[in-house]
Amino acid sequence: MLNFIGESSGMDLLIICLAFFIVILFALTIHEWGHSFVAFTQGDTTSKYFGRLSLNPFKHIDPIGFLCLLLFGFGWAKPVPVNTVKFKNYRKGVFLTSIAGVTLNFIVSFVCMGLLVLFFSNFNFITANYLLQLIYYILYFGAQINLGLAIFNMLPIPPLDGFNVILSFTKSTNRFIEFLQKYGFILLLVLLLTNIIDIIFLTVYNFVLPAFGNFWQFIF
Repeated sequence: MLNFIGESSGMDLLIICLAFFIVILFALTIHEWGHSFVAFTQGDTTSKYFGRLSLNPFKHIDPIGFLCLLLFGFGWAKPVPVNTVKFKNYRKGVFLTSIAGVTLNFIVSFVCMGLLVLFFSNFNFITANYLLQLIYYILYFGAQINLGLAIFNMLPIPPLDGFNVILSFTKSTNRFIEFLQKYGFILLLVLLLTNIIDIIFLTVYNFVLPAFGNFWQFIF
């Protein structure tokens, strides 16, 4: 996003910022709604009681987390309240609920890339009107941001979804799990500050996003 700010101005910059804002809002909303919806299908009505079984962004967005994501590329939404005791099948419920958000983000990224390849392979910014430019950037950021959110959340460190996926296959008394539960947030901060997460993230990201593009180019 920062490179666009340095290279664009006026109406072009406004369109880019609007598209970026819309995509982040949608990516976070669909992610949290996914958790809520799947938890509900597994027998837990807690999120519905708290109004989280909704696609209304204001039900899911944490103002500070959203602002941090806009400015620094690292942020968060309001966690969906889940009562695992209510799941019909505990392990299945925890696994499906944990994986739901990232799955939806992967799907949205995949679809956005497909639409980019199908409709905007030879896009001409000079002749395109502002509406077409907005749609282009929504799809462009949609592919990138949703994939980034999915990859980051799959890291097996609490409070991220990847940890809960592992938790669904292990005993809570596992010493390694107990260690992560106790020191996970500190570990996450250390990995962020030392750029280790950046290396892991970019390795996966730079493999998956081109793979999406190559797939759609082959199809179309």
